Amino acid sequence: MKRQAHRLNCGFTILELLVASTVSIILLGLFLTVSTNILDAWGQSRDSLSSNAKARIVLDTLASDLESAILRNDTGVWLACDLLETTNNSSRWETSTPQKPTGVESKQIDFDDPDLTAKDFRFGVAGSWVRFFASPVDASESGESGDVNAIAYQLIRRKPHSRSTSAEESYNLYRSVVRSDYTLDEVVEDDGYYIDAFDGASREGQAGEITTPRNDSSMLARDVVDFGIVFYAPDSLGKNRVLFPKLAGTTEYRVPTNSIPTAAEIFVRILDEEGAKQINAFERGLIPSNDPDFWWNTVNQFSTVSTRWVQFKGGSL
Repeated sequence: MKRQAHRLNCGFTILELLVASTVSIILLGLFLTVSTNILDAWGQSRDSLSSNAKARIVLDTLASDLESAILRNDTGVWLACDLLETTNNSSRWETSTPQKPTGVESKQIDFDDPDLTAKDFRFGVAGSWVRFFASPVDASESGESGDVNAIAYQLIRRKPHSRSTSAEESYNLYRSVVRSDYTLDEVVEDDGYYIDAFDGASREGQAGEITTPRNDSSMLARDVVDFGIVFYAPDSLGKNRVLFPKLAGTTEYRVPTNSIPTAAEIFVRILDEEGAKQINAFERGLIPSNDPDFWWNTVNQFSTVSTRWVQFKGGSL
């Protein structure tokens, strides 16, 4: 009896402990792998949802504005668009070293090349600066639905909040809407509807916001690293042809001087959270790299390009 009791109180052998430990380690490794994959998938899904939400806001807002754009064939300038190949247009761009490449690295507008997709197109270091007259749905406080407002969209690298000292710079897309009464004042001063002549004070709702938008109230979306609009009109066969921008053309487009478009395609490229972190670190010198393609390689890896086709419905005065 004593010998049997002694056997029952025996512990595990070393071999049994080793086998149990090995199995536990394998199971723990499998659990960590699955957990990591789930977290990565969740993070990617979250980033995708965030980028898609930003893109939807930009595309919905700009499409609505363009659909109400007023385009007339007279001596005025009803719509203007420039491909900004420098960063000094708004006087608000905060430069860095290193920074987004200039020149051909950030410009690819060969829309006749069938091998290029939306992800391949690039619209200059500061993207498209587009401005026009329209009757937006969100009329200014001083106006009513149907009034005419001057509107502009512009890409600027700066801190997203003017009063924040700790915020870091990001690429932001701004939408400026000049109040209808200030729009009319500028039209009277310019003796006509010349959207490319709007200037003056850049206080909220005033004409100067066309060039220099206010930081807080005019910001439409963050982490927009490229923004462009392509304008179209049908040729003699009824096929849409590109009016602007063209590979061998100028960087400026004026309506009606350079033909009146019937449609436009909007391109907006938005970084996800990881991409925004890496670009910010690179531009602050925290990621040293001698690769001239590092900026765009990172952007291509961590960004999505969204597009929207818009038909000009045409407004009236």
